[in-house]
Amino acid sequence: MHVAICDDNVADRKHLERLLSRESDKRRGTPNVLYVDSYGDQEHFLINPLKYNLIFMDMCLERGTVEAIIEALVAVGYCAPLVLYSSQIDYTQIPNLPDFVVHARKPYIPEPLPRFLKLGDENVRGYVPTVTVHQNGVPIDVPKDELEYAIAEKGKTSLHLLDNTRVDIDENITTLRQLLEPYEEFERVNKNGIANFKFVSAVMPLSVIMQSYVQLHISPLRYREFKFLKEDMDKFS
Repeated sequence: MHVAICDDNVADRKHLERLLSRESDKRRGTPNVLYVDSYGDQEHFLINPLKYNLIFMDMCLERGTVEAIIEALVAVGYCAPLVLYSSQIDYTQIPNLPDFVVHARKPYIPEPLPRFLKLGDENVRGYVPTVTVHQNGVPIDVPKDELEYAIAEKGKTSLHLLDNTRVDIDENITTLRQLLEPYEEFERVNKNGIANFKFVSAVMPLSVIMQSYVQLHISPLRYREFKFLKEDMDKFS
């Protein structure tokens, strides 16, 4: 499970990191280990927020920061649990918060963490992220984790799914890459191809080989970059 700490108080952020490290130790040997990232500002956090199944947040040094972050999360379709820890600011007074917000109060203590982590576990099991594309002008939702790769040929872009289904879409390859930007496993490997590195079997000096044995050509100058990306994806799979 991917967890984010978004707190502009360095001491508090480090303390919660230690508490979550202990919780992760309890899960050792299970598929439910925790991968924790920490942020002290909204700019870096909002680069890729959709990777997280659970967020702990207290951004109190500047009023309005939490509201701005939540607005941005809603705009990109985030719907996993977000635990707002009130301290200098009482976040329970913010009106019209989305349903995914859960309230707590500082200090960070061990006791409620298993309950919050259970919410994240439920999100891992129950949330199926999709990518909305268009086919002959009609919007369709494609499950993100079923998309193996995409190819643009002769002015047409096609999605290739794990079950060997091909879906022709209206979007060009550049627009599709923008839609997939929140998900770190997708990379544009050449002018006409996007690969899901969760389903890359091997990275060779001149190509990436998909699970379906399809080869997507790459520049040898990017070989090391793609090799490291596959290694990162293998770690978290």
